[in-house]
Amino acid sequence: MRKTIRRICSLVGSLILMFCMCFSLVGCGDKEKKYDVSIKIRNSEGSTWIFTPDVDELKYEFEYTGEEMRFWIDSWNLPDHPRWSNEWFEPNTSGANVFHKSMLYTAPGEKRQVWRGPVKERGEYIILCEADSTSDLWYFRAVYLYVTIK
Repeated sequence: MRKTIRRICSLVGSLILMFCMCFSLVGCGDKEKKYDVSIKIRNSEGSTWIFTPDVDELKYEFEYTGEEMRFWIDSWNLPDHPRWSNEWFEPNTSGANVFHKSMLYTAPGEKRQVWRGPVKERGEYIILCEADSTSDLWYFRAVYLYVTIK
């Protein structure tokens, strides 16, 4: 009887040990792979700029019209992803996989300042878009769209 109890305890102990070893190795694999992200910016005039992984800056000039223009991050893409390389996705507004946009404005003959309004007046605008570093899909990225209103 004692021999049987020892064998059962030994077997149960061995199973528990193997179970723990198997599950301790589950987390040892490669971390989720991240990709370079492409960012598409649009404006209210219908223009589009695509920042592929090899493009960090683009410049564009508009003639002054007195009309307001708005700029936003339209969509994003992971060109090297095995399944989603041809798909463009709308940006999330919350969570880990988000983008941030900020703008700077320099009026002719003045100092650069943070800009929160629409693009309208003559001068130079810098539109900075960042792919957040908290993402589990992409690497951090910052792109710059330089807009000049002549």
